Amino acid sequence: MSATRNPARAAAEAVSIDGDVELITGQIRALKDLATQDDEEPISEGQRYDFSIRWGTVLAGRLRRLVHYSSLGRLTDTDERTFDALRHELRSLSHLIERFRLAQPNFTDSPPAKAKRFRSRR
Repeated sequence: MSATRNPARAAAEAVSIDGDVELITGQIRALKDLATQDDEEPISEGQRYDFSIRWGTVLAGRLRRLVHYSSLGRLTDTDERTFDALRHELRSLSHLIERFRLAQPNFTDSPPAKAKRFRSRR
């Protein structure tokens, strides 16, 4: 049952997303700043790499958390609208994400990828 269908449940079980949204919007601003900087003078591979680590960390942690709680109906109506706006903005930045070869946002709730274990042949 979603938070929109049961307001009492939403109030009791809703999670706070303010910190997540703040971190993600901070990375969005940083991506736009990086693009502006790169337009003026090309950034180094080290700068691109460092940013890609921060970007990937935020997507793997904070965005994944939002997707998970949204799929469970644990966001309030206001937070769901905020999350929708954030998804829209991330989708609108796909050209910059591709330009800097960054991890693409994943808006589906799926289990984390597991590393394959090496097994020697017998």
